[in-house]
Amino acid sequence: MAAPRKYSLELRERAVRMYRTADPKPQIKKLAVDLGVHPEALRGWIRQAEADAGERDDRLTTDERAELAALRKENVQLKRANEVLRTASAFRGAARPDPAQVTALVDEHPHLGVECVLRELSIASSTYYRWRRAEREPCERRRRDVELTGQIKEIHADSGGIYGSPRVHAVLKREGVHVGRKRVERLMREAEIAGISPRRGGFTRRDPKATLAPDLVERDFTAPAPNRLGSPTSP
Repeated sequence: MAAPRKYSLELRERAVRMYRTADPKPQIKKLAVDLGVHPEALRGWIRQAEADAGERDDRLTTDERAELAALRKENVQLKRANEVLRTASAFRGAARPDPAQVTALVDEHPHLGVECVLRELSIASSTYYRWRRAEREPCERRRRDVELTGQIKEIHADSGGIYGSPRVHAVLKREGVHVGRKRVERLMREAEIAGISPRRGGFTRRDPKATLAPDLVERDFTAPAPNRLGSPTSP
């Protein structure tokens, strides 16, 4: 099926004006042939002009059509925005969105559109495309982070999952790896690696139902001489 021809606005206005000012009215088919347009296209232009002039109420005016199109577009944008907010609800409130999560969201839901996602998450376009370039061309620090993360995972696994960041950092230092303790903490946190603390939690609490031992000295801890403190009845 052939694609419909595109007619200029000037041609459409001239064709409608020729029809509406003619007396008697010419046949639409003959006028269309003279103008080199499709008869049904000319018929539609004439009907639209009559609707705009208030001469018929079986179709929307041009202004009403434009308003309806704008409302439909706004409705689509609102639905898309709601879907973005619902999809990104897990990290939308973060002070600094994770670049990997944002780019993954765009990749997994291409129908949402990049600009819509960035607008709803309040992320600048320049920031997003800088993240994309970093993915394609990772900087030396990022490459080093990937390498260190692999070493950290290996050390943590060798410890049976016990070592936390201080011990992992100590092992790296013994192996001649120059890295800061804060960087090790960050990489372990990003990789969701955690050690096991040997410290016991909580405090010893007395059982309120237990029988108390007798107070043999009646809370008086003074003694006349060494090894002489005892119960009041002791010699």
